[in-house]
Amino acid sequence: GGYPPEDSLPRHYLGGRSFGPVLTAGTMFASFFSGYTVVGVPNEAYRSGFLSLRWITSAAIVGLGFFGTAARLRKLSLVRNHQSPVDFISDRFRSQILRYTAVTFQIFPSIIYLTAQCTAIRTTFNSIFRLDPNNVGAVIGICLIILLFEFMGGLSCVALTDAVQGFIMVLCFIILPIVIKKNFGGWADLDLESYPRQ
Repeated sequence: GGYPPEDSLPRHYLGGRSFGPVLTAGTMFASFFSGYTVVGVPNEAYRSGFLSLRWITSAAIVGLGFFGTAARLRKLSLVRNHQSPVDFISDRFRSQILRYTAVTFQIFPSIIYLTAQCTAIRTTFNSIFRLDPNNVGAVIGICLIILLFEFMGGLSCVALTDAVQGFIMVLCFIILPIVIKKNFGGWADLDLESYPRQ
């Protein structure tokens, strides 16, 4: 235990603020384009058609928000020792009511996000291994492994595994259109008469 107790929580949850741009980009990509992107959005596109294109615009807006604010918030967090967005809000406005309101508004989207990820894990895992679609054993097991990683290594461990996952996803996003083109043809081979409709 080489770190003082007052540094242990920031080191655990912020990785010692030592992530470089490549690792940060990898973990942000894996978090932003998550399991729902791979499993849920294609299913929605099949069911709802062009309505699913709203994910592209919403992702672009969030991405622009990152680019517009991330660098300034990062510098400010180093100067003012902020450890979360809630620290910035409470420091800027000096309001505990606003602080706890911001915490509440962070928790509920996180619950929705985690639910979507667990659903994606269950759907993908059970489909690959031909298990009962309602089986939740794999989800529980994988979540326990993730919690163990986080407990043992903190955000550094999460960021490293996220970065690996992110670069695998980028590679798959590049390869997938090539595989689809090779096996199923492109737009020119799409037969509108035989295309499945609901």
